[in-house]
Amino acid sequence: MSDSGRPQRLVFGEVAELYHRLRPGYPPAVFDAVGDFAQMVAGSAVLEVGAGTGKATGPLLERGWRVLALEPSQEMAEVVRREFGSDSRLELVEQGFEAWDPGSRRFQVVCSAQAWHWVDQSVGLAKAARVLAPRGCMALMWNRPEGGDRDLRGRIDDIYRRLAPEISSRTPGERKVDRRVGIDASGLFEPAELVRIPWERSYSAVDYLDLMRTQSDHRLLTEGRRERLLSELGRAIEGAGGKYRVGYLCLLYLARSL
Repeated sequence: MSDSGRPQRLVFGEVAELYHRLRPGYPPAVFDAVGDFAQMVAGSAVLEVGAGTGKATGPLLERGWRVLALEPSQEMAEVVRREFGSDSRLELVEQGFEAWDPGSRRFQVVCSAQAWHWVDQSVGLAKAARVLAPRGCMALMWNRPEGGDRDLRGRIDDIYRRLAPEISSRTPGERKVDRRVGIDASGLFEPAELVRIPWERSYSAVDYLDLMRTQSDHRLLTEGRRERLLSELGRAIEGAGGKYRVGYLCLLYLARSL
């Protein structure tokens, strides 16, 4: 909870349209790997935890899988409904994973894209294991900024050190955490596997600043401080030719339930 009383995990709804337009998605190879690992077929059931605006929902549906998507933010859920609501394979529930009651429903895959770190970890893995079918699969994915334009990244880091030193993540993405440790320690899954898939995206100055406006720790800055920070970031990108090439490493954790 921030000083303003806004839960950090829900501030994305304030900028749902920017989030949908600018947040990075995931390479097709990620969903291919999920399908192969979990032995998915058309009609296989997926529980998506923290659907956001549907960055992973769309690719899951495109593969012919049935998706029950959980999203606690009304604003984010509205984007999912607009983009994918006509697909009969999608069921959207505006609720967090912890409070959601699965009843007797079971799923071949529990998937979470860039959202599992917001789940109460005292609840998450145990509940996921309960809702998985026998030999079902956890599929957790994050993008981690890595590589890209290192010279410009260095100048951007200098701006953060001066104006917002408490912000540890400059670009939305996973910190350097190995999620296999928690999965394996739970004793509920076979040893987790990690698939690493590198890719890149280029942003204009305007788009990169709007991307930062979707970052939760940026949103919790006072407006004046945030805009001063973004103004300097924009000048740095324009001074480097107006484009910022960001390298991403998609981290996909896969584990079968025991």
